[in-house]
Amino acid sequence: MTAIDQRVGRRIRGKRRALGLSEDLLAQALGIDSDRIEAYERATQRVPSEHLGRLSEVFGVPLSYFFPANPHSGL
Repeated sequence: MTAIDQRVGRRIRGKRRALGLSEDLLAQALGIDSDRIEAYERATQRVPSEHLGRLSEVFGVPLSYFFPANPHSGL
């Protein structure tokens, strides 16, 4: 996976923990199993765009929250 995938995974884990959500609860909100949440957070599986959209709704953040302001900045 790429550096951007890793950043997205870190942002998911950080926000999930900040909101006090378990992997199971977040997975339930997305209609997937918790193994996929773990894979997203570890950047071993790329997050599909529809899941990013749902994550932004659940977390109450814009889609841009998951990405660097300048993707060429080296993150």
